Order: sequence, then structure tokens, then C-alpha cells
Amino acid sequence: MANVEYWLDTNCFITPHQGPYRFHWNTNLWDFLTKKAQDHIIGSPLVVLKCELENTGHEDELAKWAQNLYKEGILFVQPNGLVNGCQSEVVNHVSKYTCNNSYIRAFCDHADSWLIAYAKAYGGKIVTFERYDPLTKKPKIPNVAEELYGDIECMDLWDALDELGYSHNFNVDIV
Repeated sequence: MANVEYWLDTNCFITPHQGPYRFHWNTNLWDFLTKKAQDHIIGSPLVVLKCELENTGHEDELAKWAQNLYKEGILFVQPNGLVNGCQSEVVNHVSKYTCNNSYIRAFCDHADSWLIAYAKAYGGKIVTFERYDPLTKKPKIPNVAEELYGDIECMDLWDALDELGYSHNFNVDIV
């Protein structure tokens, strides 16, 4: 996993899938992400799949795509001891936040804390649609990564796709 350059948050799958990159409209993005996963350029914590994509209450094309990649042994990475240690650091840091405990629990129990842990343990950038907000009291991925480690870059999916050379071709017939 040492060569994973981009760690994708759950919203990097759900947001495009709910928008202009639905599977029945355009598969270019999903084919591109599959190729980058096969090359181990992108990765995502296993908890993204198990807790956030599979547990949506229904089987959709996104969940099926993600499950197929996991079955192939790509994209979704199981934690190791180093990741577990980093995740404990993140949880300890976030537990000191002075905000509603439900925000802390949600951050620590879902993918957010793990995403930071993988980026710290393996290196690479975090890809999320969350934005750094110096005024928030809620734990947010860019804030926690900056406060705790300071050396993890966060960016949104569109900037990551630009860096990766994705061509935004839409295969849509306009009538």
C-alpha cells in the first residue's frame, strides 16, 4: 500500500453517483477509478465499503461496483497495526473536542477517523468534499488532519481527478 497516493472518502463515491456520474449515464468515471484502484494509485479504508456503502438499506449500482472491486482485492484496504495505532491517535484527539458527543461518535465510528489514519500510516492525500473550517466545533476531516498531524494534504475529488489526468467525457446523446 506504500504507493497509494489518494485516499478517498465515502462522499467521493456517493456525490458523483448521485449527480452527473450515475452508472446508467456515464461509466467513464467509474472505469477510470477502477483502473487507478488496480494500479494502487487510489485506495479507501475498508470501513468505507462495509459501513457506508453497503449499509445504505438497498443494493444500488454503486454498492455493487464497490463490492466487485473488493472481491478483486482492490480499492478497499484492510487496516493493519500501524493504521490501527494512527486511528487510536485520531480518536483520542477528537474525544477532546467540546461539541455534541454524537458528532464525536459519528466521526470516530465511521470512516472519517480511519481515512486520516490510513493517510498518516501509508502516506498520500485525503480526498474528501469536506472543507477546512477554522470556526467549526465539529470534527471535520481536514481540521483534524491538520490539527493532529499537519502534514496530510486534503483536496476534493475534482482536484484529485485533475491531478490524475481524468478526462471529463460524457457519453450522453443530446436530442
